[in-house]
Amino acid sequence: MAPDDPLPPLSLPELETLLAALDPRLDGFGEGESCLDDALAYLARLGVPQSDEGEAPALIRWLEGWRAAGGDRRTLRLMVATLLVQLDDPSES
Repeated sequence: MAPDDPLPPLSLPELETLLAALDPRLDGFGEGESCLDDALAYLARLGVPQSDEGEAPALIRWLEGWRAAGGDRRTLRLMVATLLVQLDDPSES
């Protein structure tokens, strides 16, 4: 995924999984330097499958793209929660 590519669309269950992976209570779950590494470790533990083309799953691409853009867990968590509200009530968008 090129740095200027948009993030791939996620389904409702994928968004819910991503939100759970971004839970601040997972601090220290991963081995990396970033709190987003904890989320990556959580998703790996869940066994998030690779796509048929062998590319990284959309959830992983979201986290890596967000981190590459300089984003943090708090803002990504807020954005995912907002997307979930909009999916739950389309009149909110």
